[in-house]
Amino acid sequence: MVIRTAAALLLFLTLDCFNRRRPPPELFYRPAGTLVETYKDDPIPLGINVYPAPNVPARGAVLFIHGGGWRMPGTDMPLFADWEQPLRDAGLRAFSIEHRVAPEYRGKELVQDCIDAVEYIHRNAARYNIPAEKIALLGFSSGGHLSVMSALALTRKNPDLPVRNASYLKAVVAFYAPLDLPALVQNGSPEIKAVLAGYLPRNRGVRDRSADLDFTQMPAMDSFLQRALSDISPMDNIHTAMPPTLLIHGDQDALVPAMQSLAFYNRAVQSGAPVLMITIPGGAHNFNQSRQLFARRAEQTAIDFIVSKML
Repeated sequence: MVIRTAAALLLFLTLDCFNRRRPPPELFYRPAGTLVETYKDDPIPLGINVYPAPNVPARGAVLFIHGGGWRMPGTDMPLFADWEQPLRDAGLRAFSIEHRVAPEYRGKELVQDCIDAVEYIHRNAARYNIPAEKIALLGFSSGGHLSVMSALALTRKNPDLPVRNASYLKAVVAFYAPLDLPALVQNGSPEIKAVLAGYLPRNRGVRDRSADLDFTQMPAMDSFLQRALSDISPMDNIHTAMPPTLLIHGDQDALVPAMQSLAFYNRAVQSGAPVLMITIPGGAHNFNQSRQLFARRAEQTAIDFIVSKML
């Protein structure tokens, strides 16, 4: 087991937990009192689940971005039932969004949806009875990629662009996220390449924006794709003003190898960016669905990390 984080996080895992399971929950669970609002209308309406407030004064907000290869529609966060009570106990109010989906929409279009959702929560914080300056992002797989990319964009200080400097974004957690897209295009499995083929931007000259790329017909990436990959690859957008970020990755992930998080972690640390990493021994891609105790403990660690940044 490799753990790169504070000493308090070392306690989250014990070796006897792998065979313990809980009954399967309702996959797309909405607690009573959940509201669904539209956070943007253009170019299409997109919704956000506003989950019930915690029973104690809210410390902050957590915005979930689900996975699904950038293709899964809908506002619901799979297995939210596992998160509901721990979030309430931590005093965190939860939200879950939908974004435009590939292959019709691609690249930065999805990132922009997530940015708009964060800014929507920030603007409406008083209505939600949450501190406007305390928001966190938490994503899974492709949602982890969108969480990290959105956070990098929201906090980047670029003199040539409007200064966002979203200091209210306090933390990011990414589970088994693709963070170095050029490496996946060059060296990934056929399965992840097929997923990426539907998400990567296409040249504006291509008429059918919903058609997947065919990497088998591309002996080398053209200059457009190289630039487009770099624009949406978190690895190529690291900066020291990014929010504190926790990466959680299983070491048996065959779809998005743990090296994706490790490489991002190493480059971020070298640059002085605030990044921590936990590697889950035996964890496959989407290990949360196993519902074993080690997955529950990884989730609690994510919540504890967020709470520590809300203080």
